[in-house]
Amino acid sequence: MSQASQNQMTGNKIAIVAGATGLVGKEIVRQLLENPQYASVIALSRSSQKNSSENPSENSTAKLKTIPYPVGDDVLKGDELYCALGTTIKIARTQAAFRAVDHDLVLDVVKRAQKGGIPRIAVISSVGSDPNSRIFYSKVKGEVERDLRALGLPRLDIYHPSFLLGRRREFRIGEILGMKVAGLLAPMMKGRLAKYAPIQVTELARMMIAGELLPTRRPSL
Repeated sequence: MSQASQNQMTGNKIAIVAGATGLVGKEIVRQLLENPQYASVIALSRSSQKNSSENPSENSTAKLKTIPYPVGDDVLKGDELYCALGTTIKIARTQAAFRAVDHDLVLDVVKRAQKGGIPRIAVISSVGSDPNSRIFYSKVKGEVERDLRALGLPRLDIYHPSFLLGRRREFRIGEILGMKVAGLLAPMMKGRLAKYAPIQVTELARMMIAGELLPTRRPSL
């Protein structure tokens, strides 16, 4: 029996969350802290945070360790890595800065996890990702997926959410309008259109932790 399987049975699993202060990352941390299978949750963050759980219990707070990223040349060791790193062109301001986070930083974190022998890695990408896309955002997402798959990881789960429903720290008028439209169309988003349906952040985090994949297209990378 592998060490990862033993940890799951004994409640000694160690999970690492990269991008722990973002919308999805914060929710992943919250759910991991409340899950008895996990003895330790390591939150990697590029910005300061007091705690990733809104209402942490004494037990869950003891399980959480926050580490600023980058962390030098250290490898990442544990049972699972959840990568929720990402930015926007508005925040990054340039395409180069955007790529540095959504491609380079994601790839760097996963490579460190690979060196540390982490058996399962889950990464958030986006619906419509395609390395050959003319849309810069979709192209970068597709390129990082291609490069992650080329690493030959034991298990790589890539998630392609459409609109994320949840409370954000910053106001994004475009996403708010898009979510309203998607919400109205959601009942009709079945079959091939299922991948475009909006999803609650709480549900996406739950599915990632459980290892359930979203409806999506077959990768052609």
